[in-house]
Amino acid sequence: MASFATHLYGAALVSSVAALGLYGTGLAGAQTTQTCFFLGVAGGLLPDIDADASKPVRGFFTLLAVVSAFFVGFALVGRLPLLNLMLVWLGTFLLVRFGVFEAFARLTVHRGIWHSWLAVALAALATTNLAHYLLNTPAWEAWLAGGFVGLGYLTHLCLDELASVDLWGHRVRRSFGTALKPCSMAAPWASLGMLALVLALSYTAPTVEPLFQAGRAQGWDTRALEARVTGARAWLLELRARLN
Repeated sequence: MASFATHLYGAALVSSVAALGLYGTGLAGAQTTQTCFFLGVAGGLLPDIDADASKPVRGFFTLLAVVSAFFVGFALVGRLPLLNLMLVWLGTFLLVRFGVFEAFARLTVHRGIWHSWLAVALAALATTNLAHYLLNTPAWEAWLAGGFVGLGYLTHLCLDELASVDLWGHRVRRSFGTALKPCSMAAPWASLGMLALVLALSYTAPTVEPLFQAGRAQGWDTRALEARVTGARAWLLELRARLN
């Protein structure tokens, strides 16, 4: 598998190109472009969430524990005395950091269901829904956020597969095919559960109309695409005639 640095640099490269493309075409402002870039980099590190021994995963669960403890404590402000609030904060932190982390580590296998196309869709759709409903982000920007997380996630899987091919030794490692797969056949119930989540998030996702509007603004409607295909076909026929 590719190293942490490779995943970080790869996700940064792909995300920067995509983000600058958005900005250059006027589809996103400066702040949205920067946010999309960082989300793409974060998405590029997400697939290794099932590698419970890695430092990024432990850091992720530590951050998740702090954020969870804050929101739980904040929701109880005014209902409990300060000392009790501190105990609730500490209890929530320990539960998420060690309890949830330990359960997750036992139930997941590295390069399992989280290294699959289903996981890409889940990460993208979950980000889109969270951005839209939790942060009140407009549908277009929510889809951009989900799209960049999915792009970074997919970049990670592609790099893992590329690392499985030894070009110098002219051989393919046994890990080839374990990252970029539709689902995990070794864990059918987990795959079905993730598929159900993907379908549910697809149903609750915000409207996709802004995506079509952006496409039409860039000349990606059906008529424009047909015109481009026809023009390309005519150009190829002309080139073929000249070569003959």
